[in-house]
Amino acid sequence: MIRRILAVCAGLAVMASAGAASANPRHDGFVTRHGADLTLDGRQFRFAGSNNYYLMYRSPAMVDDVFADAAGAGFNVMRTWGFLDIGNQDDTGSVHHKENGVYFQYWDGTRPAYNDGADGLQHLDQVVKSARDKGVKLVIPLTNNWSAFGGMDQYVRWRGGTHHDDFYTDPVIRGWYKDWISHVLNRTNSLTGVKYKDDPTIMAWELANEPRCGGSGVYPRSATCTDTTITAWAADISAHIDAVDGRHLVSPGDEGFLCTDRAGTDFTLNCADGVDSAALAALPAIDFMSFHLYPDHWNKDPAWGTGWISSHVRLADRLRKPVLLGEFGLLDKATRNVVYQQWTDAAVRAGIDGFLYWILSGVQDDGTDYPDYDGFTVYCPSPVCTTIANAGDELRRGQRSRPPVADHDTAQTLRDEPVTLTPAANDIAYRSKVKPSTIDLDPAAAGQQTTVTVPGGAFRLDGGVVTFTPAAGFVGRAVASYTIRDQAGRTSNPAELRVTVKNRPGDALVLASFETGTEGWAPASWQADAGTVAQTTEFHPDGAAGLRITTADGGWFGVAGLPEPVDLSGRSVLRYELRTGATGTSYSIAVQTGDAWTWCQSTWGYAGAATTTTVEVDLGTAMSCDAAALADVRAVYLWFDGNGVHDIDHLRAQ
Repeated sequence: MIRRILAVCAGLAVMASAGAASANPRHDGFVTRHGADLTLDGRQFRFAGSNNYYLMYRSPAMVDDVFADAAGAGFNVMRTWGFLDIGNQDDTGSVHHKENGVYFQYWDGTRPAYNDGADGLQHLDQVVKSARDKGVKLVIPLTNNWSAFGGMDQYVRWRGGTHHDDFYTDPVIRGWYKDWISHVLNRTNSLTGVKYKDDPTIMAWELANEPRCGGSGVYPRSATCTDTTITAWAADISAHIDAVDGRHLVSPGDEGFLCTDRAGTDFTLNCADGVDSAALAALPAIDFMSFHLYPDHWNKDPAWGTGWISSHVRLADRLRKPVLLGEFGLLDKATRNVVYQQWTDAAVRAGIDGFLYWILSGVQDDGTDYPDYDGFTVYCPSPVCTTIANAGDELRRGQRSRPPVADHDTAQTLRDEPVTLTPAANDIAYRSKVKPSTIDLDPAAAGQQTTVTVPGGAFRLDGGVVTFTPAAGFVGRAVASYTIRDQAGRTSNPAELRVTVKNRPGDALVLASFETGTEGWAPASWQADAGTVAQTTEFHPDGAAGLRITTADGGWFGVAGLPEPVDLSGRSVLRYELRTGATGTSYSIAVQTGDAWTWCQSTWGYAGAATTTTVEVDLGTAMSCDAAALADVRAVYLWFDGNGVHDIDHLRAQ
């Protein structure tokens, strides 16, 4: 409320001021700061959006897809990386590495050099142009505290330094970083012809992503790094940006840690990481405060987050600066929808200027979703995306009548064993409550449906609880849609009830049955013309259907991302049924494992023409990885030679 009053007072002050400012309001598309508020073309600017780190090295189609999803959700700001640093041009000496062959800075033997070409900063040109085309503003950090994509530790390596915080104190490194900043800000976009420093698409530059005294562990933190170290560095770098580019906003990019309890044990308040967000925000060349929110990483509970948000908005008010919640995330998908409403409600009530969740990902070039590597992804459109978009709308335009938002629900059970779900637990309403008794299990049918039968079993509603009973012997995923109403009678979006039915201990672990279709199987994305896949009823040793693989050039066929990671470490053999066509085929099984999606492949075999056989791969002796790696299998592929037609069925681990 204090912030709202300040905004009104600021508006009255502007109206009562000298006529020049009122008669000639700035209408150039740049977001600017006026006291504690942000403005755009003479109006208060508030915003909601997301983050994405991969735009700078992916294809134009993937970049456009993310911005299209953001704009479609009503988001008006995205935060994305503006750095990609390597060692030598051949990638030796790199803290990270090139990404898809893309890199922005490299060591030329004497100092960092810039890659302005098609495999360099032209990728960032595409990001800025795509955002511009979709009407989305950008917040761009210019380096990274963490070793991903090089960042501070790459500068330290170039310099031959010994500590992570040499980045802040070494005068040569600081000079290199200022040169990089000047190069980017003065760059002329190869697609738009506009210098970055003159492009209103860019809302703000951040000094760094999450600056701290310590980094990812590539280099240790020195004993001398304190909050004074980082604040002094930020004062110098922010002044440099302001001198090169006086039109864009500048923010620290920090996580919001404070020094209010130096003797305490809470690292978010005791200055342990050398970050004093209040001191950073108070710097004269800093336009707005930044802070992040990750209870899972900070050993906090979600409820703590509402106080973290409110306290930072109050602090920004005292400093007369705008404030941005630049990243926030929660790993628990079962409660995420409710928690994100609580957090964004707190932000809206406090009068925050904007919030950006982590992370909006889109579709890859092969048509599959970009994987949820860190567990925080919220795709758009989706229920949680709608919740965040609604919060952004209320931040900008105030409260209004809205239907409830139903979120997807998941459950697991064993073969032939019923399981219950409570869908209303993670559904939200606006200034009302959802009514569990109004759940409709078949929104496409007239009237409320309290039962529905789907492939794999049946769902039944009883007193707000939904029971799923698997069909006899069914193993796999069963899905039903539902809606729910609030006390005002408003009906939600359709959401899904997703139940995974697993084998009982001792059963074979079925990885693919093809009973419901291709089950996500396709040629591997890196192959130009491997062939096609289709469900077939002409070959089905187990069940009623199999998969037909028609090869052109041949190659790997499989599922790029299993519905959930699979543990094969306790299994001894992989088997599948194979019927070859007129040409025969070589065969091998490959899996990708762990967060790095590491490739693990079996030895080769051969099946002659017109052969029906069970292919067996010994997981203990025939794979290129050990059992520990097989504990986290993310993808499965089978090899087929070119110019053939082959059928498979019942891929399982035993």
